[in-house]
Amino acid sequence: MNRLLCVFLFLTLLVLNGCIYTKSSMPRAKQGVMDLSNWSFVKDGPVCLDGEWEVRWDCLLPPEKMGVNSQTVQEYTEVPSPWSQSKPEVSMFQATGSASMRLVIKNIPNTDRIAFRLSNTNAAWTLWADGRLIGNSGVPGLSAESESPRPSSVVVPLQAENYGRDSSAPLELVLNISNQHFRDGGVFSSLWLGPEPVIQAVALRDSSLAMLLTGILLIMGIYHIVLFLFRRQDRSPLLFGFYSLLWMGNYIFSESSGWIVLAVFPNMYPFLMEHLGIACFIISIPVGFTFFRLLYPHEFSLRVQWYTWIMCGVFTALAVFGSTLTLTALLPLYYISSGILIFYCFGRLFQAWRRGRDGACFIFVGFMVLGLVGINDMLTDLRLIHSVPLLPLGLFVFIMSQALALSQRLFFAFSSVENLSLQLENKNLSLEMEMAERNKLEREIINISEDERRRVSIDLHDGLCQLLAAARLRCSAILHMGNSRDGDLEMEKLSGILDELVDQAYNVTHGLWTQEYTPESAAPSFSDMAQRLSRSSGISIEYNQVHACKICPSSANVIQLYRIAQEALTNAVKHSKATRICLDCSCNVEGIITISVCDNGIGRARAKSSAGGLGVGIMNHRANIIGATLLFEDVAEGGTIVTCSASCGIINKFSLKTDTQ
Repeated sequence: MNRLLCVFLFLTLLVLNGCIYTKSSMPRAKQGVMDLSNWSFVKDGPVCLDGEWEVRWDCLLPPEKMGVNSQTVQEYTEVPSPWSQSKPEVSMFQATGSASMRLVIKNIPNTDRIAFRLSNTNAAWTLWADGRLIGNSGVPGLSAESESPRPSSVVVPLQAENYGRDSSAPLELVLNISNQHFRDGGVFSSLWLGPEPVIQAVALRDSSLAMLLTGILLIMGIYHIVLFLFRRQDRSPLLFGFYSLLWMGNYIFSESSGWIVLAVFPNMYPFLMEHLGIACFIISIPVGFTFFRLLYPHEFSLRVQWYTWIMCGVFTALAVFGSTLTLTALLPLYYISSGILIFYCFGRLFQAWRRGRDGACFIFVGFMVLGLVGINDMLTDLRLIHSVPLLPLGLFVFIMSQALALSQRLFFAFSSVENLSLQLENKNLSLEMEMAERNKLEREIINISEDERRRVSIDLHDGLCQLLAAARLRCSAILHMGNSRDGDLEMEKLSGILDELVDQAYNVTHGLWTQEYTPESAAPSFSDMAQRLSRSSGISIEYNQVHACKICPSSANVIQLYRIAQEALTNAVKHSKATRICLDCSCNVEGIITISVCDNGIGRARAKSSAGGLGVGIMNHRANIIGATLLFEDVAEGGTIVTCSASCGIINKFSLKTDTQ
């Protein structure tokens, strides 16, 4: 992310550097005269007619009367400059009136066709060259009733009879200008003079850039609104979409774009453009702040948000119902409030960046550029500084910052989805493998169950049934012998047979189900199992138990651990060739119950496993059922240790209620 931020900063500085130019090397008019003897349209390009123009205040004079001067002292005004700075005895926030301005240009470079470009001149004007009317915008007037204002940015070519004129002959320009409807009048931007194809190309370039930025703002606005429609729980795209559309409205109705809206609606009322442009700017402030607060609610204050909306409501009402002079006169108050809010947002966005909020670094840098550009344009509109509108640059950088922030959020979202999908795929694969293993074990358990039934049937037939038949024959013999000594001997033999029958029946029943097991105590089952296997196998089997609490011994599901221990003891008796086996059962204070079976036999590597090797698989299956950990280890001195550990809570959660194995 740091690399991406560095690239974004580099591109921002590159755009800034490409938008800064200087006119310091151009000639300047002095006392109403400009000399272009050292200027070449071929080498140097067009020239701006900045400097001192001769002026007559509060009048609209034709060219022939401008040269007749009855005043003792001629007056001059700086171009470009607003009347609030150059016209005597006018208010800083309201400069209306009219003026006639004159400039004589000497030694114009020889060229076939020349043209002028005028832009941002309040509020109506007419331009004369050598006494001929060559262009106008609106109708200048000495009063509000006689004036017809018309904002424009136009290229004015000289008439055909002036093409190919003698460069040694001076050219007299007379500009009649009036402002009776807006806050300030005057020429706010430089007038350019140069070859007509070059001037037209520059005008076309500026119009194309204005249309490009307008298209970008329109697309970004529609894109974010549609994005909100697909995901309505997040309202920040909706606000940013409206924010982009509002800035687009302010841009197309303002001088920053050369009133690009006139290309679509050439007859639009100028006061409507003024009111719409200001209204879009006023509404964009609280919309942008609300957008920031939705992104970073812990950094931006709700009270400040309400303040922005209240200010917006007041000034929007003025923009809709007030006059143009009243609105533009009060607009500096909103500029001051907006400037304070801009610096507040600087601090809050920087705080969000420091706290690592999503996309805060990009939005902070983008808004830093937009905020500084906004301050520049507001000061320029108030005529406190002389600068060019930089709104297109600020909007472009801020939109790019939001695009990068949105791309970052989408990247993280897609990465999370991909990771979750991968994890789900792995889980599904593991589940499929587990289900296949479980199906295999279930089939094996069914086979083992059938084998166990067959074994029990054989044991009952060859053991209990044979002994019962012998007992029946003994009883028949005793009935015929009566009370003789031989009868007593038969009775003793019968008693031995019955004892053996009881032992076999007891072993068979305990192998099928642990009848001594009760929920209150599991220890007797483990102890009895060890004793019975020791008697039947002749191998010494010791049982030890240590319980830190009564939870594990009282768990009804400890039967799974019992079966694991039973299988481990059976394997040790059959395959380990051990002389001593230890069975340990312990439960620590952390609620972990552990059983272990340790023998001093030959070890797993040398032991001869039974056919099929299902014992270990069944033990693993039982351990998985209760979420236990099962380990098989060989002892260095010889023998094997089987350990199974599980949490009491896990046993209660995953246990089986019955077990018939």
